[in-house]
Amino acid sequence: MELTVRDKRWIAAVGVIALMVSACYAVWGDEADYPLPYTRRDASVLRRVALADPSTKNTTVAADDRTISMEVAWSGCDYKPDLVARETAEQVTLLLRRRDASGPDIGCEDGGIAELTVVLHRPLGTRAPTDALTGEPVPHTHA
Repeated sequence: MELTVRDKRWIAAVGVIALMVSACYAVWGDEADYPLPYTRRDASVLRRVALADPSTKNTTVAADDRTISMEVAWSGCDYKPDLVARETAEQVTLLLRRRDASGPDIGCEDGGIAELTVVLHRPLGTRAPTDALTGEPVPHTHA
C-alpha cells in the first residue's frame, strides 16, 4: 500500500503537533498538570488531621516504618496537595505543599479528598513526626 500525498501531509501534521506538545512538557515539566496559574503555600499537616475535621484520618506509618500516609481534603481553588517530609537524624517534619489557583474570574470546583503518601529515606524508628509549621507532634498509628 502506497501513501498518497494527502496521507503524507496528515502524518506530517500529526508529527508537528506531537513535537509541539512534547516541547511544552519539556519547558513546563510537571507544572503542565496545573492548567491555571497558582500560588504555592505551605500548610500545616496538623490542621488536616484534627479531630474536628471529619474528612481526614490520623497519620499512618506502614509496616516498613518508612511509608507515611494520611487522608486530606482540599478546597475547590486548590490543586491536590503534596505531602512532604524533611528528615534529620533526630526528627521527621511533615508539611503539605498546596497550590492555590484562586483569583478573579476563576470559578472554583468542589475540591477533593485523597490519601497522600511520602516515603522516608530511612525508617522512622524512634523519631516522632512533627508538623513543620507548628513544631507540634503529629498523632500517628502504625499499620
